[in-house]
Amino acid sequence: MLAAAYPVVFLFAVNAAEQLTLDPLWPALAIAVGAAAAVLVVLGIVLQDWFRAGLITTALIIGFFGYGHAWNAAAAQLDTQWPFIVAWAIAIGILCLAAWRAKRWEVSITRFLNVAVGLLLLINVFSLGSTLAARAVESEPTGDLTSLELDPGAGELPDVYYIIPDRYANLETLADVYGYDNEPFLQELEARGFSVARNAHANYPRTGLSLASSQTMDYLPVDQLAEEADDPGDWKPIYRMLSGRLPVPAALKELGYSYIHLGNWWTPTQKNVDADREIVFSGQSEFTSALLQTTLVRAFTDPNAAPDDPWDWQNMWTGNLWSLDRLDEIPSLPGPKYVFAHLTTTHPPYVHNEDGSFTGREQVAELGNTESYRHQLVYANRRLLQAIDRIIASDPDAVIVLASDEGPFPDRYNNNNRLGWLQATDAELRQKLGILLAIRAPGADLEAAGFHDDMTLVNAWRVVFNARFGTDLPILPDRVYVYDLVAELYEMHDITGRLR
Repeated sequence: MLAAAYPVVFLFAVNAAEQLTLDPLWPALAIAVGAAAAVLVVLGIVLQDWFRAGLITTALIIGFFGYGHAWNAAAAQLDTQWPFIVAWAIAIGILCLAAWRAKRWEVSITRFLNVAVGLLLLINVFSLGSTLAARAVESEPTGDLTSLELDPGAGELPDVYYIIPDRYANLETLADVYGYDNEPFLQELEARGFSVARNAHANYPRTGLSLASSQTMDYLPVDQLAEEADDPGDWKPIYRMLSGRLPVPAALKELGYSYIHLGNWWTPTQKNVDADREIVFSGQSEFTSALLQTTLVRAFTDPNAAPDDPWDWQNMWTGNLWSLDRLDEIPSLPGPKYVFAHLTTTHPPYVHNEDGSFTGREQVAELGNTESYRHQLVYANRRLLQAIDRIIASDPDAVIVLASDEGPFPDRYNNNNRLGWLQATDAELRQKLGILLAIRAPGADLEAAGFHDDMTLVNAWRVVFNARFGTDLPILPDRVYVYDLVAELYEMHDITGRLR
């Protein structure tokens, strides 16, 4: 039982920074321990020797939960998994045989394993508990805008939407890197009342940093976050910000808005403490997908998966479609409402064809990432316009911020945390930091409120609140920051001049 629990708890503890609750842990833990118990009972009845049954069950658990890790270590030397699967089966067979023949030592071995695995499990439980305990302090709104008062003027409150298509590139990147002219889509947005910043940039190169900054309407207090971090590369302070109280939704709720939070498979944006309703994909969680890819399941669900590609593509495809369908339904809900919708339709893996149908690794490998991204973008554009049309039909005065949080990774930065951003070329920085940014606020003068073509995401909600909700917030200097290596997350470097 301890051996079955250990790999589940270990993986959860290692990724605790991205887990806001223990909810994803319990189903996986129950299935792992329950399956082990079932195997143990069957073998115990058949063998009439519970120690021997326990050792063989443990060998089978090692075979199941260890396969993915072992394959990742061996994949660079092999072109296909099948020889490795055969070798793995033989190795586990030998381990089971050793367990079968350990009659003389079975009690001593069992006691040793109980102590050893039990200690390992306790270490990970303690680590996990420490992480969650540090997060248990009630969160207060972050930043200096906690007492912001909004005045929407006369009439009914308009619905307000913050729609984030993750890693949606800007016009320049799509033309130069992907050979795609996105001007027709931007013109469609303008025809629906949007102002489009064609040379907009994110202020930071990753989702957590970018969304925390945009919803606090300020640059991140990196010195304070570094003090809260367990180590220089610790993301937990950022994720606590994302799930805690933030000035943008807090101010709208104070005005009388209900807060609808549409999450996806990425845990840090699945929930928020202020949300009145959380709409989250109920399929496989990010944790469950990652866990399965470390097990023997990986050999049979997708034998062509690369070691650095742990995604369950079918689950991602289903989750993307589910989120887009929910976004289509939200306008019919009673208002006034503030809707936060984090979409991964333009985020890898590239699981969508232009019509939205499923791709798969083999097709993407054949077409390449550039062509596959274009296909996914075409589908995303169609679904975004469809959702926007439904929003406008439901509330013609709806305020919409459509903004990506970051651009796509340059090729040589994909899955490479050892390559620092200070080593990036100017073109690579423009690709990563250039974003889609379009704002719709009917009847408001966005330019007078600070909107301009080169603006950055930190000012988006300042512009909206100034133009539509009666505030007089100063427009911040548009600066762009990167860390070098992720292990130095809070050492930010101003690279604004390299994007011009």
